[in-house]
Amino acid sequence: MESNNKLQSFTYKVFRKIRKTIGIKITNKGEVIVTSPFGISEETIDRIVKKKTHWILNKLNMIKNQNLEEKTILNNGTKILYLGVNLKLELVCGKESNYEFLISHGMFKVYLDYNIRLDQHKIKKIIANIYKREAERILVERTKFYSEIISEYPLKIRIKNQKTLWGSCSSKKNINYNYKIIMAPIEVVDYVVVHELCHLIHMNHSPKYWSAVQKILPDYRVRRQWLKDNGFKLMRSLED
Repeated sequence: MESNNKLQSFTYKVFRKIRKTIGIKITNKGEVIVTSPFGISEETIDRIVKKKTHWILNKLNMIKNQNLEEKTILNNGTKILYLGVNLKLELVCGKESNYEFLISHGMFKVYLDYNIRLDQHKIKKIIANIYKREAERILVERTKFYSEIISEYPLKIRIKNQKTLWGSCSSKKNINYNYKIIMAPIEVVDYVVVHELCHLIHMNHSPKYWSAVQKILPDYRVRRQWLKDNGFKLMRSLED
């Protein structure tokens, strides 16, 4: 069940579901979504949302500023993130090399074919393909490492370009990862891996689930907060 409500400063949508508590979520598009149990009055929901007005307005303002930022233009000298480190991009054209890319002295060197005609779409596609292969290598490695600790093993691991998720775990024990997480520090990559692996034990976000995450990563809240604060930069960085 859905309804629309309006306060002085913003509009919010209410979805009623079978749940115990009221939840408030701000989407990347700046929508305020309230999820409420059945039987809670509109007045009660409105009162709870009003109490959260300061937090909601701060979030809406942050998203507005994020959306106003220009998309990344990739050229020589552009700073790009790889495992949490800002590296200067260097496009090396017309030179033979045994490497597809090389990280050296703060540079992310990408070796290109002779006579390649470059535009933003092609550069971003080249970088994205490198990131996807690196993400597969590192995420498979980290998943195997933490699977041994947790004693839970996914059936399949897939690397995808997800628009809103960093990872997902299905009831069939398949785990999907967003390749752009490769731009985050390895501690944050590990948080996403552990987050999804713990869903093999608990297919929810119950206290027992978070307890399982905390057992492996005692500081998971810090890692999760980094992703909340910086995730939009990673999501937007290779968009056309």
